[in-house]
Amino acid sequence: MAGGSDARPYRLCLSPRVTGLLIISFIQKTMSVFTKSTLLCLLATTAVWAQETQLEPVTVTANRTDQKLSQTGKVVTVLPDSVLQKYATQSVGELLSRQAGFMVVGAQGPLGTNQDVYVRGAGQGNTLILLDGVPIYDPSGINNTFDLNLLSVGEIERIEILKGAQSTLYGSDAVVGVINIFTRKEGDRPLGASATVQGGSYGTFRGTVGLNGSSKAGYFNAQYTRLRSDGFSAAYDAKGNQNFDKDGFWQDNALFNGGIQLGSKLLWKVRGMYSWYRNELDGGAFKDSTQYDYTNTMKMAGTGFEYTHKLGKLTANYAFTTFDRKSELDQSSFEGNTHFAELYHSWNIRPWFDLITGADLRSQNTYQANPYGPPIQKDTAHTQLISAYVTALLRSRTNLALELGGRYNHHSLYGSNVTYSVNPSYLFKDRYKAFVNLSSGFRTPTLYQLYSEYGNKSLKPETSRSLELGVQWFNKDKKSNIRVLYFDRLIKQVIDFQSLSQPPYGRYVNYNQQKDHGFELEGSYLSNGWSLTANATYVTGQVTQPVNGRDTTFNNLFRRPKILVNATLGYQITPKVFASATVRSLGKRADRFYNGETYQTELVELKPYTTLDVYADYQINTFLRVYGDVRNLFDMQYFDIYGYNTRGRNFTAGVRLQF
Repeated sequence: MAGGSDARPYRLCLSPRVTGLLIISFIQKTMSVFTKSTLLCLLATTAVWAQETQLEPVTVTANRTDQKLSQTGKVVTVLPDSVLQKYATQSVGELLSRQAGFMVVGAQGPLGTNQDVYVRGAGQGNTLILLDGVPIYDPSGINNTFDLNLLSVGEIERIEILKGAQSTLYGSDAVVGVINIFTRKEGDRPLGASATVQGGSYGTFRGTVGLNGSSKAGYFNAQYTRLRSDGFSAAYDAKGNQNFDKDGFWQDNALFNGGIQLGSKLLWKVRGMYSWYRNELDGGAFKDSTQYDYTNTMKMAGTGFEYTHKLGKLTANYAFTTFDRKSELDQSSFEGNTHFAELYHSWNIRPWFDLITGADLRSQNTYQANPYGPPIQKDTAHTQLISAYVTALLRSRTNLALELGGRYNHHSLYGSNVTYSVNPSYLFKDRYKAFVNLSSGFRTPTLYQLYSEYGNKSLKPETSRSLELGVQWFNKDKKSNIRVLYFDRLIKQVIDFQSLSQPPYGRYVNYNQQKDHGFELEGSYLSNGWSLTANATYVTGQVTQPVNGRDTTFNNLFRRPKILVNATLGYQITPKVFASATVRSLGKRADRFYNGETYQTELVELKPYTTLDVYADYQINTFLRVYGDVRNLFDMQYFDIYGYNTRGRNFTAGVRLQF
């Protein structure tokens, strides 16, 4: 997407009066979205599952070293296995769409629908996804985004979400945040096994079998998942009598993680993943098709080591990933390959001083062939990005902490750029935290934007500066907390498509600015069997772009609401029975629709909606658990993409065995 123009200096502090007015304004805007019935429903069910039952979760993503959440100034959300088990009926896209600031367009459609991840209003490709700490993206796509359909919750053990510009530690694409997805690695016994079987609406079935183990010598986990669904029509039948066909989905996933302890200090790691799916697509908005099949295959292999010593840890990782996408309708083929290698070291130099240093290499290429333009050859369509970074973590005896970091990047085409991070925070009485994050980010041009028929090898990276300003409260045992923050982001040199009146009728250029800002409110509560968390986000944004030699500014957050609220209430009814209810509510959004009859792009308004889901599980014994849910309980009809269906009332039931 494109960009904003306000480049005034940040004010790093707000007066109590101004802060109060901002919070009151945010609450008023949030409440104005809902009808009275929605508010009553929200008050009855105001939470998401508590993040973790232990005293305090630990994040490894915030600064590449183990830290308690209360001790980092970063904005982090941790979803451990105990929470993911209660999301086992959902896709990864649905899971992320329940997090503060997230809008995953397509997550509510048929399986296989494109999953477009928008965080805090930013466009696609601005959120970096990591798989076990390694950046994962498809270089054959227009925006380099990773297809979330390639993963299921069954392969995932833990997710850490880190918001704000994080390019200093994580490089390109970490403009608005990082999603670190940790796959399952080991069991708690020398040899264990697990199996999950679930089925439900739309003829959906998922089965997973796994074998795992751990000992002093190392660990391993291997599992296979089969997922299929008859689905439903992706395209919406506006006339209601055209008998649109169902769009099915078939998937196979295989995962292996292993580690061998080569001594008391050295661990060697290996991992591999294979994911393949085929889905049936429709011809467009309101348009059915019975001939459009699409396949996507991902193969990933990696290795690395961890050397732990008295003053810290040295970590090395290497991964090679391939993607192969094919469309049977027009015989299009898109292939992408990535190499990633990194070496970083976390030093505990003094009790009050940690230093993280590192370097990484990212190499990618693509081959693309379709009937609409000349092929892109992988021996010419390739780039390399080499980076080095350093981050210092300082702590005082008065609980004042400061993170200072910088990163140097050298790209094989556009040259060099630098990012920075400044993150002071203060923890008062171990319960009240105030923080400021001032940082920059960048996003490199994709291979398609550089080498396609519309490509431009003179493109510069998109660059950003980001501010977060917030406070957080914890109770004594750290099981409950509330966080409220303000964020502001400016992206410059935004890459956009410029139409031309002569062949090739368009090219990619740097000429926009995008400015977004808003508020986030999050809270969690866990006590006496009740688990409660809720989040609400308000975001607005505008793009500034030249039109006929003059700058024009307008709101451009298409498909992204200004107001988004998630809430779930859970209760442990007995030691073996758990139940919860979840509310999700979105404000109105704008969308762009290409009308094939008039050959014009039209603006349409997507109406607000609220859905209610219910879930329950029963732990029969140590080895056996049964669970089920009903989503969209009141069968609300709504659109996330104009002209495309979303799920009506649907259910899933499952059984999990673990030995």
